[in-house]
Amino acid sequence: MSHSVSLTLRMLSDWHIGAGTGQYGRLSRQVLKDEQHGLPFVPAKSLNGVWRDGCEIAARALDTETTTGIWHSWVDYLFGYQPAFLSAEAGETPAAPARHPRPAALRYLGPLRLSGGLGPAIAGDRRLLDAVTFVKPGVAHDPSTGAARDDMLRFDEMARGGVTLEGAAELPAGLTEEELGCARALLWAGARLVEGIGAKRRRGSGRCRLDLGGAGLPPSGDDLARRTASPVPPPDPEGPPQPDSAGRPVAGDGWEHVVMRMTLDAPLLAHHRTVGNLVEGRDHVPGWILLGPVLKRLGSPAAAAAARCGDLVVTPATPQVGGARGRPVPRVFERDKEDRDVYLNRMAEGHPKGRSFKRVREGYVTAAPNVAVETPEFVLRMHNTIEDRSQRPAQALGGVYVYQALKPGTVLVAEVRARRGILADGWWTSLEGRWQLGRSRKDDYGLVSVTAEPAEPVEPASEAVPITTGDRLSVWLLSDVLVRDGRLAPSDDPRDLAALLVRTFAAAGAEGVKLVPVLHERDRTPTSYEVARTDSWHRKWRLPRPVLLGFAAGGCLTFAVKAGRIGADVLAEVERSGIGERRGEGFGQIRINDPLLMNKVPEGGGGRPHEQPGPAARKLPTTDPGHAGARLIETAAWRSEIWRLAEERAARPDEVLGAIVDLSATRLNALRRLFDHLGEEPDALEARVVRLTGRWNAPHITTAIRTLLARQDVWETLGFDDRGGLCLTVDGPDALPRELRAEALRSLLTACLAAHVRRNAHARRNAHGRREAGTRKEARPEEARA
Repeated sequence: MSHSVSLTLRMLSDWHIGAGTGQYGRLSRQVLKDEQHGLPFVPAKSLNGVWRDGCEIAARALDTETTTGIWHSWVDYLFGYQPAFLSAEAGETPAAPARHPRPAALRYLGPLRLSGGLGPAIAGDRRLLDAVTFVKPGVAHDPSTGAARDDMLRFDEMARGGVTLEGAAELPAGLTEEELGCARALLWAGARLVEGIGAKRRRGSGRCRLDLGGAGLPPSGDDLARRTASPVPPPDPEGPPQPDSAGRPVAGDGWEHVVMRMTLDAPLLAHHRTVGNLVEGRDHVPGWILLGPVLKRLGSPAAAAAARCGDLVVTPATPQVGGARGRPVPRVFERDKEDRDVYLNRMAEGHPKGRSFKRVREGYVTAAPNVAVETPEFVLRMHNTIEDRSQRPAQALGGVYVYQALKPGTVLVAEVRARRGILADGWWTSLEGRWQLGRSRKDDYGLVSVTAEPAEPVEPASEAVPITTGDRLSVWLLSDVLVRDGRLAPSDDPRDLAALLVRTFAAAGAEGVKLVPVLHERDRTPTSYEVARTDSWHRKWRLPRPVLLGFAAGGCLTFAVKAGRIGADVLAEVERSGIGERRGEGFGQIRINDPLLMNKVPEGGGGRPHEQPGPAARKLPTTDPGHAGARLIETAAWRSEIWRLAEERAARPDEVLGAIVDLSATRLNALRRLFDHLGEEPDALEARVVRLTGRWNAPHITTAIRTLLARQDVWETLGFDDRGGLCLTVDGPDALPRELRAEALRSLLTACLAAHVRRNAHARRNAHGRREAGTRKEARPEEARA
């Protein structure tokens, strides 16, 4: 079992970790926010960078007492080998012989988020979300004159300081007690040296304190002295996997089916291709990504041997559609250009007259008859690589790059199939838990929660059972299929796929089958497919693997059965085991004569399911870890609402000021002396009003001021009726009105007095203009006589 480390990041000042984007005309730089609640967070990549810098400083200080460099070895072990980019290494003379590129042993369980139940409590109220951040203006100065430069005014979004963010990390389970002590000591020392994070951290923003928790953390003084006096080196890197000589296990009849549901707790990046500095992810998780984690959790040599020979199959994890595993949309499907909920199956029907359709190129569908096409959502995250010397993004080390990953909250469904008798009873229980998949899974990406349960085998889809001479065979590719031609080269020829199907049917018990591809048909599309290219990469040695070419998932091909007979048992066996190469990794999954392809799409079959409303947010008690941050945010939200209501009431200042409007400008200005004492007790405040207005000889004015400042409910005057809805904490409705009463009264009076003065000044200016106009009219006859 791995060793957990809890992370607590206390933000001591306002901070900014940018999303790399802005809002035209409003914001120059936006704060990075999560997709679930729209709240700022600290990516694990950002924390990893500053934490590593702190650990390197600590290692440099500790290694001065020794010449072995053990502590620098610990830095490489915990945070991984650097540099991680071949372009940087290619331009430099190697200082040491080539070594194994060691991955990071410290793994984060997602980013650091606002603590407690603060996220769900804020979600849904725009005013509370706006209060989490604020806009900070800035300007660039000319270095020569010191004056502000033209066209250099900017507005940066900042997250409020004073909040606490929490996260978790883990260390490998195989560490000894001495090794674990050294790792904890170095991590704790590095955390003490983390003083700032994010943009402008050298100018006051992003000041923070990183605290570690968990077993053995923080370490005691005696433990630190012992570890630093006699450190032990980190474990050796894992060697290459040894050859497995296990033969094919003996299997029984039939298959065991297990359905795995994966809920994404963080974005998941299954690499598809790289375009410039954009790394595009797939809309699913291929089986070759899942096979390794599945075999590791099963921990059985028989399972690995079964995967090599196709007796254990891990299908791709596709988005859940309608509660079931989504299937790639058939490439014979077309969508109406005018009504996007109307679909056309070109394999079964022709184009209606007077309507335009276009092919559906992405998405996943449910099984017939209720067809629903859904496309998973993606998120874009911008990152950069900081050079140690300049402390800025450097192109030689990767510069700025963007990840396109599956959105958190997406549910993926995969199947694990194994022939009966190969694995022990209840083997699927070892698949449950939290997994880390895909790229950059050591920090912000790839964290998923997996549940597994056995399921009944899926029956063959064929409507005509058995399939005999003269029938048609419609094949729907549920995953990429790897086919080779007669020269053993990768092929995308339907004739080679037909030959592969014939061999597969023969191995399953249906010999003598002859298939001929049907490529064209009048007013129909019997065959439509594309070629898929899979670029794989050896992660440990950073070298490319062979490129895999084959038929792409979603392809549909039709074959005419010229001879032979295919029974239901053969169809079931072929659909469960797959066809072609690397079936254990999810390649070669097919459906034969599926009703979705054989029939027309039912009317109204393309609608999206209705989203269910989420649970109502609860208010946080004082014991909740996010209570302090919630109080900070709700206070900022109240202040924004107070200012808005005050400006709204200032549109009619006479209704608020009453008889006070009869005072002169000098006496109105004298009322501002009371603004610093609005928080005093009512009796004391009334006494101050009497002393201020005693010489004015206007008792009714004194009474009006005493009523407005000390006796009247300022919240009713403001019209602040939604005080409870703008509170995040249980004690907020009682505490905030008391704490912000003086500020609310000051804001109301300031806005109303300013509006009253502006109105009087405007009236005097208009009256003066009318008098001057009258004077000019009287002067004109005299000028004429002259």
